[in-house]
Amino acid sequence: MIMSLAISDCVGPGSPCPLKGNLLQCIDHAKRLGYDGVELHMRNAKLNDYYEIADYAARLDMKVTTIGTGMACYADGHYMTNPDKEARKEAAQVLIDFLEAGKIVGGAAVMFGLMKGPLPDPRLREQYKDILYESLLPVVDAAEKFGCDLTIEAINRFQADYLWTADETLDFVNRFKSDRVTVHLDTFHMNIEDKDMERAIRICKGKLGHFHFSDSDRCYPGHGHVDFKMCMDTLYDIGYAQNGIGGHEYNADPDGVTAAVKGLQHIQQYLR
Repeated sequence: MIMSLAISDCVGPGSPCPLKGNLLQCIDHAKRLGYDGVELHMRNAKLNDYYEIADYAARLDMKVTTIGTGMACYADGHYMTNPDKEARKEAAQVLIDFLEAGKIVGGAAVMFGLMKGPLPDPRLREQYKDILYESLLPVVDAAEKFGCDLTIEAINRFQADYLWTADETLDFVNRFKSDRVTVHLDTFHMNIEDKDMERAIRICKGKLGHFHFSDSDRCYPGHGHVDFKMCMDTLYDIGYAQNGIGGHEYNADPDGVTAAVKGLQHIQQYLR
């Protein structure tokens, strides 16, 4: 399994991203901490030189595994169910730009979650999923064109209004009939929403595109009560762990370096 550390040059101090600051320096630091790659949490694909990032990562034999898009929602207000049709098109273009960046850095998947947007009325849940589906169709076409996955995250109810569980997210992902649309699971969210975490992982066999390690308290693995041995055993059982990506995305507590080191050590004991 490729161990990938979340890094960013734009998130706030409380964001679940262990290394923050200059991206090239963060890539170098992640390498020295023992990671195989990094996931970039970005605001807009136009704000960074992805050719430079790709070249630097390659020289260090580091893989850019994934690109996070939450800041495009938090910072710039882009979301795919915006009532304004033109705003939805702008949000789609933001994702398409990220997919192109993913191609530049070597095929990084683009993580999609918060950009689905709010649900103004819980009774409209299915209607808004329909709107989201239609809005994402050109983005999925771009994913096919660039050869990069759009991996849709199941996020807990306190941070998102729908697509909470593995079941709901998998059902939505399967609507696209595309191998480039996958499920993104995160142990922190699963601990809240999925009654049986092992089952949640198993049902995503063949459609799991990204997996985040984060403990029950949003700290590094081993800090809370998530059963990471079970998670890893199940990921091996479904054939994901052999070549998949284990993203380390959690709070920088007590600091980013300590969290990244302890989190990696905890997961490594379950690698085969």
